[in-house]
Amino acid sequence: MNYKVPSILVFMAAAVLEVSLGGMASIYGIKPGLILISVYALSVTGTEGKGLMYGALGGFIEDCLSGGFNGLFLSGYAIVGFLAGKAGKRLFNIGESANFIGIFVLSLVQGVYTALMMSAFIGGYDVVNASLRFALPQAFYNAMAGALILWLFKEQIARRTPWLKVIRQLRVRL
Repeated sequence: MNYKVPSILVFMAAAVLEVSLGGMASIYGIKPGLILISVYALSVTGTEGKGLMYGALGGFIEDCLSGGFNGLFLSGYAIVGFLAGKAGKRLFNIGESANFIGIFVLSLVQGVYTALMMSAFIGGYDVVNASLRFALPQAFYNAMAGALILWLFKEQIARRTPWLKVIRQLRVRL
């Protein structure tokens, strides 16, 4: 039986969950970025080229949902997807702690990138304040939610990639 699910369905499901349940999971106005977590999960099990495409697709969907500047999330998530695909095999084999760190770092990169782009579009936008006030807590929340989600779906993710077939038991190393 083939367990591969098209990535567009994964992103659409993440978007529906993010929009419908995001308010209930919100802590001080910060919601988990399920689309960013999906970009990470799909990109880390692929190559950097696939990661770039997954990031662009996830960013396009996030741009449609956000109503902000067009292409802001598309470009930021494309960077995240590329970096996750580049890190791929080396980081993903380690376990949940590596996923936590990977999602945290890449979410922080995306948050700082968004703050930099907003400062370029809007004069007087404080990048450091926005990064500390929004990007850092968002990165921590995404990392917590992402590590939990990836732990729950680790068997499905292991089936997705041939190089993980040998490593069915992904161990927790904290």
